[in-house]
Amino acid sequence: MAIMKSVELKGLLLTCTVAAVLGALVAAIVYFSPLKETTLAPLVNLVLIIAVFVGGSYVAKTRGSRGLIGGITLGIMFFVVMFVLTLIFSPSLPGFKSFLQHLCICLIAGGLGGIFGIGLSS
Repeated sequence: MAIMKSVELKGLLLTCTVAAVLGALVAAIVYFSPLKETTLAPLVNLVLIIAVFVGGSYVAKTRGSRGLIGGITLGIMFFVVMFVLTLIFSPSLPGFKSFLQHLCICLIAGGLGGIFGIGLSS
């Protein structure tokens, strides 16, 4: 059981790393290109999808079984970490629509990444 948790923690670390790197890349692209800041929200959602998908794939590939559960678990863990960081660093509370949207993105991307990761494990 301890091995399973360490795999999920490694997946969470991978997800956070991918999100940070892609977030910095998107910020640099928006800053240095003629793109408007209104395109930032869809790009942030894309970064979230890619990061959670990669983490879910890693967890499912490493486990070799129960990819959907592993991916959804990773999505929930990443959402909780990001929500706590938002509450710590943001002076205002996030809106309910945004909360549900990001929760659904994390669950769906994690589940799909988990399913994809099972295909990679064999």
